[in-house]
Amino acid sequence: MDLKLCFGMVVLCIATFIIGEVQAREVRGLGSQQPGSKLPDFDAWTEFANPDDILTARSAYFTTNHDFTGFIGSMTVYNHNIRKGQMTRSFISIQSNANEEITAGWVVDPWTYGDSRTRFFAQWKGAGCPNSECRSGFVSKQGAYIAPGDPLDAGNHLTIKFLKDVNTGDWRLYAGASTNFFSEIGHFPKSLFTQLAVQANHAEFGGSVKFINSLSSPPMGNGVFAREIVPAGQPWPAMMTNLYYVRPDGVFVPINSYTYRLGYLNCYGLGKPTGRDDHFVYGGPGGCLS
Repeated sequence: MDLKLCFGMVVLCIATFIIGEVQAREVRGLGSQQPGSKLPDFDAWTEFANPDDILTARSAYFTTNHDFTGFIGSMTVYNHNIRKGQMTRSFISIQSNANEEITAGWVVDPWTYGDSRTRFFAQWKGAGCPNSECRSGFVSKQGAYIAPGDPLDAGNHLTIKFLKDVNTGDWRLYAGASTNFFSEIGHFPKSLFTQLAVQANHAEFGGSVKFINSLSSPPMGNGVFAREIVPAGQPWPAMMTNLYYVRPDGVFVPINSYTYRLGYLNCYGLGKPTGRDDHFVYGGPGGCLS
């Protein structure tokens, strides 16, 4: 075979592969950055603000005590043009009775990332990281289509699943566009935890915000106030769906016992307007002052 022809075929194959990978990332709502290329290696909030000036609020449900080795839920991605000194996110978190937790979801945080783009995040809290915003312990899977810090497009769906590896004890993180389309993107090593190294006891899911006291609180979810009954003709608040935990025997069980955590009641709300235990609405427009 002619060498020039052979070389040309190799180049064509490589180019086709690269284009395919770029298209796959775009379909999933990702930009062209390398995974985690915007992932900061410091806590911007402690760099830029006095801790006494930082306020937080959340609109989230918190499950009562269960022993489980996995959790799954879905949310919609939104974007908000907020200022430095404001942060808003939607998240799913698994926790232990030993004050350990693993959290993932989407976030808009101009101080941390330098812009108001919506990004995927994953972080942990444990004895070696008491502030719940440690990111360096997560191990990205080679070739994963998304990594913490990658941008997400508003309007896309995001499914998060945590699953404890029965062989290694690590907590594996899966993400994708639906409960039928997601893949493993990395793991949190067992060595980061004590009680979570065995199993989780609680899950939390919803939204949270952070802001400095010289600014008003930012929007949460899609910015629509969440309530038990959505008036006819009114826009729906942000919703989380398909919420299940995985028992140690591998059975998926719907959420049926929980309480709530809700702050700044004039700005954010919670509700179950569909009446289903695996669906709920959360968030609101923000605008509250300290």
